Amino acid sequence: MTGPITGLRFTTQSPPIKVDPNRSDVACFIGFIGRRRMNGQVNGQPTVVPSAIAQYLLQQGWQTGSYARSGAINEFDGESGSEPAQFSLLDVPVPIDSWAVFNQLFTPNQRPVAENSLRLGSTYLGTAVRAFFMQGGRRCYVVRMGDPLPMTADRDQRLASVATLIPGYQVDQPGTLAGNPNDRATWHGVGHLLGLSEISFLCLPDLSDAVADVPNPVETTRPVATFPERFVACSAPQASLAPDFGIRALPAPRCDQSGYQAWARAVNLIANFLEQHRSQAALRPVQLIAAVPLPQPETPAAADLLKFLESPAALFALARSPEDRSQAGIVSRLVQLAYPWVRSPNALTLPEQLESPDGLLIGLLARNALTQGTYRSAATLPLGSIVELVPALARSQIYQPSLQNKSLIERLSLFGPTPNGIQLLSDVTTSLDEAVRPASVHRLIGVILRAANRLGEALVFEASGEILWSRLQESLRGLMQSLFDAGAFRGRSPNEAFSVRCDRTTISQADIDNGRVIARIEFSPALPIERITVTLTLNDNSASALLPALITLREAA
Repeated sequence: MTGPITGLRFTTQSPPIKVDPNRSDVACFIGFIGRRRMNGQVNGQPTVVPSAIAQYLLQQGWQTGSYARSGAINEFDGESGSEPAQFSLLDVPVPIDSWAVFNQLFTPNQRPVAENSLRLGSTYLGTAVRAFFMQGGRRCYVVRMGDPLPMTADRDQRLASVATLIPGYQVDQPGTLAGNPNDRATWHGVGHLLGLSEISFLCLPDLSDAVADVPNPVETTRPVATFPERFVACSAPQASLAPDFGIRALPAPRCDQSGYQAWARAVNLIANFLEQHRSQAALRPVQLIAAVPLPQPETPAAADLLKFLESPAALFALARSPEDRSQAGIVSRLVQLAYPWVRSPNALTLPEQLESPDGLLIGLLARNALTQGTYRSAATLPLGSIVELVPALARSQIYQPSLQNKSLIERLSLFGPTPNGIQLLSDVTTSLDEAVRPASVHRLIGVILRAANRLGEALVFEASGEILWSRLQESLRGLMQSLFDAGAFRGRSPNEAFSVRCDRTTISQADIDNGRVIARIEFSPALPIERITVTLTLNDNSASALLPALITLREAA
């Protein structure tokens, strides 16, 4: 009989991280936040990363090999080779499935008020992720680009940090976002989207703070109550209260014209990047959700935000051509702007106790995708834990027509009061094209493109011919039928709601000779839009499978 077996060690293996590629609720947050340390020690070892996340980072090559980031720690701790590692989590996409996991890895409430200050407040990135999960989000990626700057950092420091979030950003000119889809070493900040195929929403919660003007203290003193004069016994003199230099005395990010221009330049740079790579398999349709910075008091923007944004700064003016977009303004179906800012219990340790509304909106859109379908509008969904909106917009400000007879509610995704409490009033993109101005329509197009791309992956190496065309047409018809059954289209029957063609009417002899297969989908979304046509191309030399070649949209009469 042998003796007892020794040296065995059993560990619980976390399941691998997998995401349904057709999910349309996954977000990516990019910003500044600290890495949590063991026992709260400033210079201690980072907290242990859950094994599933550690394995994901190793499999993606972010911690070892030629793509390892600076500060990466050994891939495993312990002799068994199965213990999760202590990664620095710097400039790598970290999959997060709950607030508890995020809080275990990062420090959402440890941003110093000033250099070497012991007074700490919340980070905008941490507050946005918290709002995302509180509103019903279930999965996101977090790309930590460094520790947050102090709240009172000068504007030059904060503006310089924008280039960390958006590689290629230049303060005085549009620039081009850096990142090669075929070279992972070039993926930094927003460039990480080139490797995250399941992302639907992008958010940079620190952007408004980075472009804001020099912060001035906010008046926090209250009027002193007065009483009738009367004689009382003398008391010992008391020292006056020390002025409050804490977080309440700091303003939320506010901009004048130069700040708005820097912000618009950053938003446009990302929009151009998303548009450039939208038709590549490396980057599926992604919506940028950005908060509009608050205006400085007693400025034209504070008096009339929409009129100011249409002023010579031309942030919303219609671009004459794609090349002019970076100068002409924010006009993109890939951009959704959220306003106004929100006062909530989550923002108690933020300047003015105000959080930007972008994280709140993304959480709402994620819940909308999970509960009723991303192709439906998220407006009027119930919200919780919102105390106040700043600024409080008057009805005349919200609905007064301005740019091309479009009011503020038609240009921004606005939160506002309703009989059922504070809700999202409008779910719109910044596009001036009425067909894709409703954000739900653009999200529906994204769902179709994602699914069509996966269908094309299975057929990309097939020989072009009647058999392939028939298979592709039936696969696309099945996709559209499932969306019709879910209520995504308008029409009493599938024939009224959509049509799919992939035959000699869409494919010419020149296409056959060049190895192209072209399918055309037409559908009527559940909105007053006449018809949307999506033309998809399958190339025999393309690893990206079925890609959109043309999208034609016609507004209802």
